[in-house]
Amino acid sequence: MRGKEAKVTIYDVAKKAGVSKSTVSRYLGGRFHELSPKTQQKIKQVIDELQYRPNNLARGLKSSRSYLIGALVADITNPYTTAILRGAEDVCKQHGYSLLICNSDNQPAKEREYISMLQSHKIDGLLIQTTGGNSDFLETLSENGKTPIVLVDRKIPELPFDTVEIDNRGAVMQAVSYLIKKNYKRIGYFTEPVAHFSPRHERYTGFQEALRLVNPSHPSLEDLFEVDLNDESQLEKKLNTFLSRTSKEPRAIIAGNSVIALKIIIKLKEQGYKIPDDTGFLSFDNPEWAAAVFSGITTIEQPTYQIGKTVMELILKRLADNESPVQTISYQTRLIERESAPGR
Repeated sequence: MRGKEAKVTIYDVAKKAGVSKSTVSRYLGGRFHELSPKTQQKIKQVIDELQYRPNNLARGLKSSRSYLIGALVADITNPYTTAILRGAEDVCKQHGYSLLICNSDNQPAKEREYISMLQSHKIDGLLIQTTGGNSDFLETLSENGKTPIVLVDRKIPELPFDTVEIDNRGAVMQAVSYLIKKNYKRIGYFTEPVAHFSPRHERYTGFQEALRLVNPSHPSLEDLFEVDLNDESQLEKKLNTFLSRTSKEPRAIIAGNSVIALKIIIKLKEQGYKIPDDTGFLSFDNPEWAAAVFSGITTIEQPTYQIGKTVMELILKRLADNESPVQTISYQTRLIERESAPGR
């Protein structure tokens, strides 16, 4: 009889799951294409039940892997980012990997430093929400064929990397169509700087297209605002510009993400404006606070946790088979209707 504190082994997992040790090894190594969904689910269930934790030192000696995955994100304070990391970390935990998390603060120089640091730790794969300023460096990292790189949210069109994103054009079209149906005549779109960031650019141009398609009576694009959130006065000035020139019309604001949404809400409150009495409001992302502010903020929800899981699953698949074609996985969004845009 093994003692109560004896370490759970791969043999214990295999025996309880009713499979061979090699089958469990294939699961841990991300070779999902070799296993049926039913077998994968059974092994996962047993691993969770037994709280099995692989000996990564021993595994590394046998396989020349570190069992470390790098996660380089643009802004770790963004709720979107933290939800993605939760999904990625859960998959890492299931397969005996550890996640090294770095935050670039959207600074290319800082991103480059962290890529070098992660290389020194001999990471097995990299999840990156890139700044767009280090494509050459990432290309060099991937050329050896041993370090799978999967992009989350932000694309690098010239490089052959797997990418997981949302349908940004469809999402902003959904937002504009919703507000038009609610009889809003002027819609202001506020976003952080667009250059070098593919999702921001796609939403920005998607907003332009949406206005032309669903609101031909007012195709003006003067209500597009790029805002540097490091400059508080700039946000206040552009917000006041929109509010002053739309004072006599039913109007609404779309915030390009939850970070800029919160900044705008604070500015509106400071100046005595109320949502939705003075302006309708809709935001990308669906942070927990969205249900509590005013009477609730209508949001475009992204499947962030699932995006994180998918990114990590792609990395594990690449580690098992790095010859498969590059793919882009695009998720759909969901509009969560609350009271911030009730219509006019």
